[in-house]
Amino acid sequence: MVKLNIYLPTYKRPFKLAQIAKNIEETTYYPFELYFGVEADDRESILAAKDTGHKVVINPYEPGYANTVQAMYEQSDGEYWFHSNDDFVHLPEWDKRPIDLLDESPTLMVIGCHDGNPKTRYYTISMVRRKYIEDMSGVVDMPNRCFYPYHHNYIDTEFTETAIHRGVWDVCTAPCIEHHNPGFAHIFGDVETDETYEKNNRTAGKDADTYNSRRNLWS
Repeated sequence: MVKLNIYLPTYKRPFKLAQIAKNIEETTYYPFELYFGVEADDRESILAAKDTGHKVVINPYEPGYANTVQAMYEQSDGEYWFHSNDDFVHLPEWDKRPIDLLDESPTLMVIGCHDGNPKTRYYTISMVRRKYIEDMSGVVDMPNRCFYPYHHNYIDTEFTETAIHRGVWDVCTAPCIEHHNPGFAHIFGDVETDETYEKNNRTAGKDADTYNSRRNLWS
């Protein structure tokens, strides 16, 4: 039987967590375990995540999305995992086609999922076979690692480009999620920025420098 782990890092958005959990419960096709990943200083989110009845993992490493996903990965054992966000809306049976693609092609390890923007069609949100991380790692110079620990930006870019270069990546064009962030406000309505978005944006330049210094490792 398929066992899916959904990793959902969240930071200072406790008011969203009950709604997010309900959305995932109502739309996920395969059996799943939902993990909320929280930072140790974000007490309100810790309490709100526990109130959902789903699993809660407090990030023991340096703060950030990549390290929080790593902490959840290390405390789970599902055959597949998907990295979500607290500004995603999951669409009905969003997980079925990406997992079916992996089941149909044993050599595939990563399925890029559509982020809901019909104008750009990004595929950097991924459904991942756990075996890929265990055997090859998602990071070329760090073993058994999901994502390289950028501050926030370029995490999915490096991960996707690495999987493409290795020939273990494909896309799922079926609708998966809608990413309701300020950059897509013209599509999904008025999405306001907040403290979390502003924190992530402040490190965009540093993350770009890190990405450019590393891209020769996999390209």
